[in-house]
Amino acid sequence: MCEQQYYLEYVLGWRGPSNKKADKGTIVHKVLELLAMIKKAEQDKIESISDDIVGQIKIKNYAIDKLFDKVYEYYTTNNTHHEWLAKDKKDCYDWVIKTITHNNGMFDPRNRNIVCPEQHFDITIKKPWAKYKYQTDEGILEGHLAIKGTIDLITKVDDSFYEIIDWKTGKRLNWATGKEKTQECLENDPQLRIYHYAVSHLYPDVENIMVSINFINDGGPFSICFGKKDLITTELMLKDKFEIIKKSRRPNLRKTWMCSKLCHFGKTTFEDSHVVPHVEYRDNQVCKKDSFMTKCEQVKHDIDILGIDNVTSLYKQNNHSFGHYQAPGEIKQ
Repeated sequence: MCEQQYYLEYVLGWRGPSNKKADKGTIVHKVLELLAMIKKAEQDKIESISDDIVGQIKIKNYAIDKLFDKVYEYYTTNNTHHEWLAKDKKDCYDWVIKTITHNNGMFDPRNRNIVCPEQHFDITIKKPWAKYKYQTDEGILEGHLAIKGTIDLITKVDDSFYEIIDWKTGKRLNWATGKEKTQECLENDPQLRIYHYAVSHLYPDVENIMVSINFINDGGPFSICFGKKDLITTELMLKDKFEIIKKSRRPNLRKTWMCSKLCHFGKTTFEDSHVVPHVEYRDNQVCKKDSFMTKCEQVKHDIDILGIDNVTSLYKQNNHSFGHYQAPGEIKQ
């Protein structure tokens, strides 16, 4: 959506405070994950499971309400920068119930044959185009492009047919364009194609894979079937995007209304931090003249003057690793 935001988050390792809507989505996802874990344990004839957030769960003696309360308490306690209201709790609970009761429980994980809840993947693409080599402050960084992520749920229809399920609590929008995602758009959605690509490599004997993305509050489920021939198209998509990223020396800053509304770096400055904030002095800028630049504007300004390598050295978080991935909602170690 924004090259500059990509650079700030994935290269410099900056993290702004979480968004309340996203945290509410995480709460819903976690409860659905627990239900999938319970069903998987039942399939495997395991009497109880242990979770880092809710503790021990007895498969034949649990209540969704109690699981939900523990999950809600954990995430609200650990995200105190939000003002949590009674309505927020009701929203989250209602969204869980809405999901598991849709179409007579079609998307209730307990009515599925579970392959894996919260499937992590880290797949290296060992193709000539996927090679990279960079000089960094820590030495030479080289290897092949790897795609990393977490899939909400993988279920089994039969031995040759798996279904990927992804839950969304937000709007069915392409945030880069502001347009609603249609069935046609979803067929070319990078996230869904990467999920298919990942599952095809994790479970190579499975011939048919369907991806169902359930917009809980905006249109319900949409399903897309992918085949082996789609892997080539997905790989070409990854190649094109990877080439753009590799060649980028000055990340493009897309100025839209979202900068000051949705992006932490577009609405905060370096005041009250160890970094000296720059005063805006250029003409024809969004920032008001003689006010402090936003963090995003300041980094762009420094890249233009000092170059991206110097700015990366100056601003990169000390504990950030370029290759590290942490799943959404995962407990920080």
